[in-house]
This record gives sequence, C-alpha cells and structure tokens, in this order.
Amino acid sequence: MDSKEKINQQIDSYYNSWFEINNIYHIWAKRRGMQETTLFVLYVINNAVPYCTQSQICSKLFLPKQTVSQILSGLEKDGYILKEANTNDRRNKIIRFTAKGTLFANSILDKLKIAEIEAFNQMSEEQRRNVIESFELLSNSLIKSLSK
Repeated sequence: MDSKEKINQQIDSYYNSWFEINNIYHIWAKRRGMQETTLFVLYVINNAVPYCTQSQICSKLFLPKQTVSQILSGLEKDGYILKEANTNDRRNKIIRFTAKGTLFANSILDKLKIAEIEAFNQMSEEQRRNVIESFELLSNSLIKSLSK
C-alpha cells in the first residue's frame, strides 16, 4: 500500500469515527426526547459568557438562522428561555434561561457531562491528551489546507 492509499484510508477512518460520534450524540439526545441540535443549543446558551445571542448560536453550531430560530421558539414556548433586548445590538436579542429552563438544561447537560466523563475515564491521561492534541492539530492543519 502506498502512502496516498494509506492516507486515504486514514481519512476514511477519521470520517467514520466523526460520523459515529455525531450519531452517538443524536441517539443520546433522541432518548431524551430532543434533537441533537436542541441539545447543542442548550449547551451553547449554558456556556456563553457573558450572554448568548442567536447569532452566536448559529456561528458556533454552523446552523442556519431559521433552524436556530425554530429551536429557540420551541424553547421559549416551553418556558425554558427568554429573549431580551440587546442594548449593544438591537438586531440580536439576548437569550437567557428562565428558572425552569436552567433546571431543564442542567438536568440534561449534567447527565451528558457524566456520560462524557465516564467515556474519558475509560482512557488513560495520555490517551485523553493525545485525543485533544490530535483534534487541535487536525483543526489547525485543516484551516491551513482548506483556506488555500
């Protein structure tokens, strides 16, 4: 097997792993009665500092504005979020959890974090570090090669 074939196989293996990880989150979210996009919107809102906007969610998750708008409308209808005026940018409302939303998001995101910690604990410290460093290296390499 030549070098090009080997790299092509490795890229295929990378894609298979990437798709499988996405599918794992899809199944996990579905078992909790939501789409994985909603799960990740909750994650972004929860981790946004100092606040979250629809544009930040779209940008972070690479989702269309209409998709994020529909997710936010559903969360607002269920009483999980509030949309407040943004004095810095009137085009973009600030998204905040209600008390009910904080409880809901934390109950979901805490369970997710526990599962992720369990998965990471199945690896040694060196393996965890290698996974993270490898993703960072790949990300930086892709930025260089895909921006040409």
